[in-house]
This record gives sequence, C-alpha cells and structure tokens, in this order.
Amino acid sequence: MRQLLSTNAAGIAAGTVAGNMVFTAASAIDVATMKRVSEADTIKDETRVILQRIERTLAEAGCTLRDLAKVTCFVSEEEHRLDFAAAWRDLLAPGPYPSRAMVRMDLVSDCRVQVDAIAVLPAGEGKDRR
Repeated sequence: MRQLLSTNAAGIAAGTVAGNMVFTAASAIDVATMKRVSEADTIKDETRVILQRIERTLAEAGCTLRDLAKVTCFVSEEEHRLDFAAAWRDLLAPGPYPSRAMVRMDLVSDCRVQVDAIAVLPAGEGKDRR
C-alpha cells in the first residue's frame, strides 16, 4: 500500500509511505517565490532548514531522523561539499548517520543543497499502518 503524506502549496507530496519505508525529499526553497528561504543564509543554515522539513515529514509518517536509512545529497557547487558534510555531521550528532551519497549538480533557483531521503518505519509504527 502506498500513502502520500501532506502536500505543499505547489501540490507536491512531502513524502510517501510504501510498506515500511518512507520516501521524502527537501530543499530550502519557498515554493511561492521559488527562491531560497531567508533563514537559509549559510550552507549550515540551509542544511538545518532541509533537515527540519525532512523531520516534519518523517514525524507525520511515524519516524524520526534516527530512522533514516539512506540519503542522497545534492550540492550545487563543489565548494559547498565540505561545508555541507560538516553541517550534516553537526546537525545529526551524535548519529546514527545514514548511508549517504553526495552529488554535485545544478539545482533549482538559488538552491545550494537538496536532500532525498529514505527512512524505515519502526516495527508497528507509522501513519495508518495495517
């Protein structure tokens, strides 16, 4: 069974629950303006906004950041890679840290970071579990 979680103003689902897995992605973009939100001034701040958005989606499904199993992280410039990695480490401390891939690619608007995440629901947990 597949269940879409809440949608944003653009009609895009914040995440999907499929079986015992939760799929979500986030950036620090305001969908109304398609610009980076003002509180995402630095790479660390942008990463914090993204993790807060992912955390809200995971909570809706019955998970936490500790349930992340795999993430793919995108940075718009190679120069952001180390800043992102340090922010990721600090913001998820003390872990556990999920398996992570990082890719450099063009991102929408002035977005510098985007994260695609997969979490595993704790046994017997989750929204509308059957």
